[in-house]
Formats: sequence, C-alpha cells, structure tokens
Amino acid sequence: MQNNLSAMERINGESIAGIALAFLAVLFIVAAQVNAVWAVALPADYVLLAVGIALIALGRWTTMNANKNPPVEHHH
Repeated sequence: MQNNLSAMERINGESIAGIALAFLAVLFIVAAQVNAVWAVALPADYVLLAVGIALIALGRWTTMNANKNPPVEHHH
C-alpha cells in the first residue's frame, strides 16, 4: 500500500522544532571547536542535540500514528 501524503501532512510541529534544535546544537558544537568560551557549554549543546533528535523522532511517530488511526467524526 503506497502512502500518498503531501509534504504538509508528513511534517508537523514536533519535526520542525526538532530540526531547528538539532541545527542550532550543531552550530553551537562547531562554535565550541573554535572558541574556548563556547567550549564551556559543550555538554549543554549535546543535550540540545539529543532533544532535537528526540523531537524529530516524536514527530515521525506522531505522523505515522495519525495516518494509521485517522480521526473519526461523531455525529449526534
């Protein structure tokens, strides 16, 4: 069975936030490589990266779960 979802149906807020956090964490990690002040915050950068990856995974799981169980409208 082929999944014919549009791009807007495949990506959600969790995925966007996760991509943004992961990108920000990578920028901070690169900055820590060239600046000693940024290197102090390196453990926090890895935590940001982990949270970003977790949000991306949550977004994928939410999208897959929503596609398996579409919302049902109840009429009274």
